[in-house]
Amino acid sequence: MRFLLPLTIISLILPLRLKTDLVLLRPFEVLTVLMCLALLVSGRWLKISVPKGFIALLPFFAWHVISAGTVSVDNMLREGLQMAVIILFAFALSQESKRLNIEHAIKLITWAMAMVFLYTIIWHVANGYWVGWKHLLDTRLSLVFLPVVIAGLILFTKSANSNFLWLLWIALLPLLVLSGERKALVIQLLLMILLLARGRLVPVVAWAMVGFVGLIVVSTLIDNPYLQRQINSLINPASTGNYEYVIDTGKYLPGDSLSNVQRSFALNMSKQMFSETPVLGVGTNQYVRLIDDLFPNIPETMKLDIHGEFQRVITENGIIGISLYLLVWIVAWLRLVHYLKIAHTEGLITLKQSKIFPLLFLVPCALFLGTEASGSRSFVVLVLISLSPDIVRMFVVRASISMKVIGDTAGSELIEHKRKPA
Repeated sequence: MRFLLPLTIISLILPLRLKTDLVLLRPFEVLTVLMCLALLVSGRWLKISVPKGFIALLPFFAWHVISAGTVSVDNMLREGLQMAVIILFAFALSQESKRLNIEHAIKLITWAMAMVFLYTIIWHVANGYWVGWKHLLDTRLSLVFLPVVIAGLILFTKSANSNFLWLLWIALLPLLVLSGERKALVIQLLLMILLLARGRLVPVVAWAMVGFVGLIVVSTLIDNPYLQRQINSLINPASTGNYEYVIDTGKYLPGDSLSNVQRSFALNMSKQMFSETPVLGVGTNQYVRLIDDLFPNIPETMKLDIHGEFQRVITENGIIGISLYLLVWIVAWLRLVHYLKIAHTEGLITLKQSKIFPLLFLVPCALFLGTEASGSRSFVVLVLISLSPDIVRMFVVRASISMKVIGDTAGSELIEHKRKPA
């Protein structure tokens, strides 16, 4: 389990997939089943615990599948199978959290993600893509999450040993600019602001302004049209998303970002669909079907699923779905802050770490889910969010017990020393 769990998480960014008529299979599904078998074989299932983070996920997952049933039986079966795998993963993680070696798991995930990151760059350069490293749909996610992991290491590494991590962090910045992965660039800038501001509001605003000005400067210095368009779409996204022109002509305006056009179009259609069925939503996976029926002649890139889990949930699962979805976030935030305060009180982490970590973890997750299409990766991120307080809680419990044992041992040795004759 020490190796299976990190490998299962990393498998979601590997370019390995098998498309069947019913579902899309990745190594994630196989490794999740192996984790559950490992729990059974080891006998750990005899001491099952059901943490609050696991329970908080179930209402939303259940409504997601029920909503899929309003579309078709096949759709409900497909989503039911996907949710079953996600729930198995959440169950395995919740059981392993009692004995999880966080340092070992983070180390494995960091090295594996760094290797995938390098593979992504090498593959694109070898195939003639010196910029725009987004042609591998799965591995590009290493560009998004590697900065998050490194930011966490910077936060919890002693300042004397963090120089290398900061150098690595700075080296990532030009690579992310060249990649054209706007999501990854924004996440790194936000994380840098949080680290430099040390959790204080005024410095956060000041550093945010510096970052925005920096993007403007970079956009003027870069000659590559693709990179200019990507950065300009961050500075002024509304100017690169004219979907009405595409609907009227079937073509994109020169200089427009295809992604921004699709997102603007999806946002407009989501508002219309939500206004018609606000409580229940149109049904899981129904958005794409409706768009295909309403606009059969628009480019296929405009018919993509909603790229934003918050927007998708409220459109397809309605007010009931978004309420259950946000409940997971609210419960996770409150519990995570609570256990981090306990960890600080116990002397396990500093006050700065207890304040910054929730933002360092949840803000990138919110940005990722707010701009990513729905799928196993989005649900796994939600699982990690919901179970993160339970992982922190078990860390506090184990660390407190270890400190108590060390204290008792030291006290016993002191007593024995006093008993010995001089």
